Amino acid sequence: MGLDVEKFFERLRSPRSLMRAVAALALVATACGGGTPAAPAAKPAEPAKPAAAADKPAAAADKPAAQPAQQGSPSKPAESAAPAASGAGGTVSCAEHASKGNGGAKIVIGADASLTGATASFGQGMKKGIEVCLKEFNEAGGYQGRLVEIPILDDEVKPEKAVNNITRFIQQDKVVGIIGPVNSGNALAFLPKAEEAEIPVIIPIATAVQLVYNVDKDLKITGAKKYVFRTSMQDDYQVEKIMAYAKAKGWDALGLMHDTSGYGTATGAVAEKIISSQGIKIPQKQTYNIGDTDMTSQLTKMKDAGVKQIINFGLGPENSNLLKSAEKIGYKPQWSGAWGWSDPVVPQLAGKDLSNGVITLASFTIDQSPAAANFHEKVMKGYNENPFPITAAQAYDATKMMLMALSKAGPDSKKVRDAIESLDGFKGVTAAPSKPYSATKHHSLEADNIFVATWKDGSLIKAQ
Repeated sequence: MGLDVEKFFERLRSPRSLMRAVAALALVATACGGGTPAAPAAKPAEPAKPAAAADKPAAAADKPAAQPAQQGSPSKPAESAAPAASGAGGTVSCAEHASKGNGGAKIVIGADASLTGATASFGQGMKKGIEVCLKEFNEAGGYQGRLVEIPILDDEVKPEKAVNNITRFIQQDKVVGIIGPVNSGNALAFLPKAEEAEIPVIIPIATAVQLVYNVDKDLKITGAKKYVFRTSMQDDYQVEKIMAYAKAKGWDALGLMHDTSGYGTATGAVAEKIISSQGIKIPQKQTYNIGDTDMTSQLTKMKDAGVKQIINFGLGPENSNLLKSAEKIGYKPQWSGAWGWSDPVVPQLAGKDLSNGVITLASFTIDQSPAAANFHEKVMKGYNENPFPITAAQAYDATKMMLMALSKAGPDSKKVRDAIESLDGFKGVTAAPSKPYSATKHHSLEADNIFVATWKDGSLIKAQ
């Protein structure tokens, strides 16, 4: 369905729809935290050699490594038999979009991710999802026998690095599409370059509304950005979903916590407005800094105020420290918040017992469908480690969409854009529909495709 702008703003009179409008206030927040305000690069990236092999961390744009990504390297999925046909036993495979032929020059799609820095777990999960899909596609023939290459460059959670990466993709690699990034601040910095070059971008992680839609000074959505799409959970839907859960559970008071990054501050302000609009009291508000390990002072104030439920917006490491700090003072509130809580480092750092019962949001859990379980099995088999499942799944779907569009349109960026917008019959591992986009709708996941999830013994599952 298309996004009816007039009806959207007419519905702003209701508290439920107010959530979406207020969420748009976070125009410069990073979707996953850690990002800094967008800053222009000092100069375009220097001409560089092809991207690093995928069995090594992708280099930053200012220090590109020597060789293109190769298939079958140690950090990539292990060699295996040809993937099963899509839909067989719940299997989804990027191989279904491949085609054999006489071969020819490689086709390049660029990927920008935060492989190091505060959101590295998001970026590393994204990297795995891309690699699994690409391997399936190339092993099945690629595009008419031509292999596709996806160099994955590290932006280090720095907007200027992201701009340099995209400049390289456009000027040197002559990419037909771009996948990324992790952080909304980085996306805000580089998207104008991609749009100017008429290169389609599919965003698998960053969640800010204005990355995909134009918003005027009155916060009114004026239309979809022509060359930008997403498979990630959009901010307004995340806020709406978590507050609906709170209301359903009868939470009449919420303690509010967030980090002091651009993401935490902006999202905290959004949450405060939404909570108040729902008639829910906020008896205590507290903040903490990125890198803080002891939050007992803030949590003691929450405890003394009688707060039983806390909604928090922060990153995985700090979220785990909140749990450990609460344990130190014998405080056991119900924790909830956006998908920073879904980072696997939360149970890893805090322990499975402390993370049990935390309420967060997801578009993917390994138990949601046979296709999801099969995808998780493929990633585990290939990497021998449990990745950040949501990020890997959303990146897999973004890559699959890009390759599906390439297969339909050929290696022409403008035609690939048109093919992405008109995709039909898509089969992914997230809850993305078979027809994910339209001329007015460039996000694949609706509010109904996002669900409340909880940690249980180190696994993220659907909440009851």
